Amino acid sequence: MGACVNLSAIRQSRVVRTAVRRIGVHRVVAVVQLAQSPLHLLLRLLLARIRRDPRRVVLGTPLDRFADNAAYLFVHLATQQSALRPTWISGAPEVVARLRALGLPAELRWSRRGVTACLRAGTFVYAGYRSDINRYLSHGAVCVNLWHGLPLKRIERGILGQADRTGLLATLGDAGREPPPDYLLSSSRHVTRLALSPAFGVPEERCWEVGLPRNDHLVQEGTPPQPLVWHPEHEVLRRADRVVGLFLTWRDDRVDDLADTELVTRLAETCGRHGAVLTYKPHYNVAGAEALPDEVVVLPGEADLHAYLGLCDVLITDYSGIALDFPLTRRPSLYFMPDLEHYAATRGFYMDPHTLPGRITRSSDDLVAALDDVLAGRAGAWTEEDEAFLRLIWGDLTGTSSAAVGNALAELTER
Repeated sequence: MGACVNLSAIRQSRVVRTAVRRIGVHRVVAVVQLAQSPLHLLLRLLLARIRRDPRRVVLGTPLDRFADNAAYLFVHLATQQSALRPTWISGAPEVVARLRALGLPAELRWSRRGVTACLRAGTFVYAGYRSDINRYLSHGAVCVNLWHGLPLKRIERGILGQADRTGLLATLGDAGREPPPDYLLSSSRHVTRLALSPAFGVPEERCWEVGLPRNDHLVQEGTPPQPLVWHPEHEVLRRADRVVGLFLTWRDDRVDDLADTELVTRLAETCGRHGAVLTYKPHYNVAGAEALPDEVVVLPGEADLHAYLGLCDVLITDYSGIALDFPLTRRPSLYFMPDLEHYAATRGFYMDPHTLPGRITRSSDDLVAALDDVLAGRAGAWTEEDEAFLRLIWGDLTGTSSAAVGNALAELTER
C-alpha cells in the first residue's frame, strides 16, 4: 500500500477551513463520525480476533507532524533501555525518512509495515485522537491519550452546549464518537477532576497525573530532545539576546489568525527597540499573518512549538494550552484576549483567565504597550499567588514525565 490522500493538506486548505467554520466544526465532526461508524463496527468485530503484543507501542500526532507529548515520549522510549518496542506512525514520508535517518523506528500509516505495526501493537499512544495513528486499526488495543495540553478553554464534552445537544444528528453523532481512551494523561488531581476526566469520560483512577512529556526540558531548564529540533530557526533564536514568542490558539469561527500583519509588525518593531527578536507561529488550524518584516522569525508549520518555548524570555498567547505550560519557566506572559466575553460565551473556560500569571490585554494598542513595559523592565514580578497557581495546576513537577509515562506503559504489559 502506498501513500494515501494528503488529508493534512486538505484540512489546512483555506476553502476547507472556511466551509468548516460556516457549517460548524462540531457539526462536521459529527457527520464524519456518523459516516464512519458502520465501518468501525465491522472492524471492531474483525480485529477482536487478532493477538496483539503488549510490548509493542505505536505513537502519533495530529496532522502527521512529529511534535507534542507523543513525540517527546517516543524519543524517550526509543532511546532508553526498555522492554517496550515503540514505532512512530505518520502519513508524511518526510517525517518517516527523517526519523529513520536518526535511527528511530517509523513507518508510513498505510504502508505494509505501518499496517502490520498497528495490527500487532498492544498499545496506541496519541496526542489527540486515534486517527493520529490509525483509528481503523486501533480496535482491540489499549488506547492512551496524552492530549495536547492542559485545558484553560473547555474541550471535548466540556465545551459549552455539547452536553445539552439534542436531536437526531446529535444522537447519531454521539453514536459515532470515538470511544474514550483507556487511560488519559493529566497533571494534578485538580485538573483531572475539573476538566480532563469529565471531558473525555475517563474515570479519575485511570488518569495518570504525572505532567506532560513536552515540558520535561522546561522544568529541568535543559534543551529539547535533538529529534524535535531540526529547523535553522532554532539556532537563530538560541543566539538571540532576548526572544519574544507570539503563539495564539485558533477560534472555532475564524479562518485567519487573530494576530494580523499590522499587529505582528508593531510587536516586531517594539522588540527591535529593546534589542529583542519576535518569533511567530500561527496555530495549524488557521492561516497566519503574511508579508511580515524580515526581522520576524516565523517558525515552520511542522515545527514543534514546545521545542522553542524554553528560548522565549516573554510569551504572548491567549487561551492556548501553552498559557499553562510557559509559567513553568516563571518568565513574563502577556495574554491577547480582545474577544474574551465572546469566547467565554461560546467555548467557555474551566478557570478564570484572570488567575493566570501575567497580564491580560484587550486591544492591539494595549498589547504593544504591555510588551514595551515588559521589555523595559517595568512589569510586575513573579508572586506567591503565581506560585500557588502553578502548584495547583502542576503539583510537584520534577521534569520526569516521560519516564513516568513510560513506567506506566510498562506496567500495562504486566497485567
